[in-house]
Formats: sequence, structure tokens, C-alpha cells
Amino acid sequence: MKYLAWTILFLLAISCQKDIEIKPDTAYEEQLFIEGILYPGKVPRIYVSRALPFFQPEVAPQEVFARGAVVILTNRGVALTLQADSVFDPFRCRWIPFYQGGAVAQQGETYDLNISYRGKSYAASTTINQAKVNISSVEYTEEFFDVYGGHDGVVIQLQDKAGEENYYRFQMNRMIDNDRLHAHTLGDVRSDCTNGNMFPITDLGRTVFSDENIDGQLLIMAIEVSFEYKEGDSTWIFMQSLDKRTAQFYKSVDSQLESIFNPFVEPVFIDSQIDGAIGVFGSAVLSDSVLFIYPQDNP
Repeated sequence: MKYLAWTILFLLAISCQKDIEIKPDTAYEEQLFIEGILYPGKVPRIYVSRALPFFQPEVAPQEVFARGAVVILTNRGVALTLQADSVFDPFRCRWIPFYQGGAVAQQGETYDLNISYRGKSYAASTTINQAKVNISSVEYTEEFFDVYGGHDGVVIQLQDKAGEENYYRFQMNRMIDNDRLHAHTLGDVRSDCTNGNMFPITDLGRTVFSDENIDGQLLIMAIEVSFEYKEGDSTWIFMQSLDKRTAQFYKSVDSQLESIFNPFVEPVFIDSQIDGAIGVFGSAVLSDSVLFIYPQDNP
């Protein structure tokens, strides 16, 4: 009976395993991913990459970059062709390519984007007319809760400008070294090319806040940061005022992330703001910066 029991357990174990061969869809039609957010006072930078099938081995930014695209930005009838450029990401130790150039973007101006790539054209437009809204206060919180669970972070207060739709996104600029890990999505990934030196990072909040039903009131926003910290770490905090189309895009990105992490959330498709492509072309106006110093180490 003992041998019979072991035999049955063995057969049950191997019967639960099945190899399935997945054949990638060879009919996949390549799409472009376009992300361009204009900031007043900064040179336009447009990220253009190829959206590839799930099982495609190319994943690094320089591998999916849409080389040879013609990227033109027009303002007041003056068209400028942006040039391919890149910056080094010291945290992930890789180059990030994009298209950049022209005069710095200006508040109150309208910009038209036109991209030509492999026989197809893409167009979008944005007007930088959001109000600049400054931060009233910043405080540290050791724990708050949202749909992703409990987190530490910062609590920001700002006075909303009444009489208009406003959308806000968090931004933190700071210096880190390879002892500060990415707190969430990259797990234990750390920089291995900076030799312990400090380097700059920009932490953008994944959540977009709006003043819907609270127009003109004091907004209180709890925000989870992306990188670990130590007591005494200095940061500069901003709030971005986004245009509506940009806010809709990043809201859908965050909603899709929720559906990935939570099986009880209905699947969400990214709300692209550019016909024929995936992505957004919009604008953001930065608040004045606020110095924030962490009062303790990561809890």
C-alpha cells in the first residue's frame, strides 16, 4: 500500500505539468510609442520608440528607439526639425535616446508636432496655458494607504486655482548614490557604474490628481516616492500642472498598472492621445521648488 500511495502521488505530480509552446504572432503591426511633454523654459524633448510584440527580445531604450524618424515641431509658423540625441541614465547604466532641439518652450504658446517614420505620419498639438500653482507645505509621513497598500512618503498641500480644470503630478529632484535602491518596481536593482558617486534623478509620481468636485479648495495629496532615502537626504519638490490630455494619458497608465497588480480590478487599455500611435504630446507647468529634507531613514 505504501508503494501504491507513492506511485499515485508521483503520477498526480507529473500530471499537473504540461509544456505549452507559444508561437508569437508574426502578423504583428509595429506601432510607435511617442512621449513628449513640453515645459516652459526648457528645450523640447520627444521620445519616439517602436512598440514591439511581447516576446521580442529587444527591450532597452537604445534598441527600440525609432532611428531615422523625422520629428518637426512648429510654433507661430516656424518649423524646426529636432535632432537625435541621448543622455546617460546612471541608475540603470544605459543610454536614453530621444529627439531634441529648437528654442525653449514658452508659456501661452501653441506647438504642433509632426512625426514621419517608415512611410507613416503622426500629428498632435498642445497649448501651454496651465496656471502655475505653488506648494503650500510639504510634510513627511511614515505610513499612508492607497490601492497598492501601505507606503511611506510625503504629504503635499497646495491651494487650487478656482474656476478651471486642474491636474497635478508630483516631481522630486534629488541626488542619490548606489546605496539608494529603487523602492518598488526595480526590486534590488542598483547602479553598478557610478562607483559610489552621487548622481541626479528625477522622481515623477505615477498618480495624477485633479480638482474635480473640490475646485478652488486646499488640496492635500499623499505621495509615494520611488527611491529609498536616508536621514538628512536633501530633495527639491515640484508639482506639475498638466494639460487635460496629458492627465488622461497618465491616469490610464496608472489604472493599467493597478489592473496588473490587482486581479480584482477590471483590465484597462492605455488612453493614447495621438492617432495611429501610443502615447501623448502635451505640456506641464512647474511650481516653484520646495526644499525638503528627510527626517529619518526608510522605515
